[in-house]
Amino acid sequence: MIGKLVSTTVVTLAVMAPGPAVAEKPRGAVRCADLQWSAQVLAVNPDIALACQGVYEKDGILYAKATIEVVKVVGNTLRFRTRLTDGSLGKRRSVTLDSQWRVNIGGREYRLTDLVEGQQLDIFLPQDRFALSVIGSNDSKTKDIEPAAD
Repeated sequence: MIGKLVSTTVVTLAVMAPGPAVAEKPRGAVRCADLQWSAQVLAVNPDIALACQGVYEKDGILYAKATIEVVKVVGNTLRFRTRLTDGSLGKRRSVTLDSQWRVNIGGREYRLTDLVEGQQLDIFLPQDRFALSVIGSNDSKTKDIEPAAD
């Protein structure tokens, strides 16, 4: 039951504290091609622009909306691949979350270990750093994205 519910639910991730989603305020004049990715972001993820599905602004910071696919959960680490706009998947990446981390999906709290392989999650990435945090989670601190160790 949980697998079916979780696999059909989309979670929104963003670099901000819980509250209004970044997606609530699209910045119409800015397109994905207009984002100026930092050298640091491009060094670790040169194809990041190929994942951008739209641009949003929150507190003067521009974010690219993208989608990730859950590959695996190992301990407190979420391994994922970014879905590129051509439908292919990027390199495996990971983000380490606190052991007490929870996310609210459809009004119910889930642990990291409740997420299932193949689940797709919408995320928002700032153009100046390769990091994210989760809206609806009990931990809104920015978490660095890392290459996944297999």
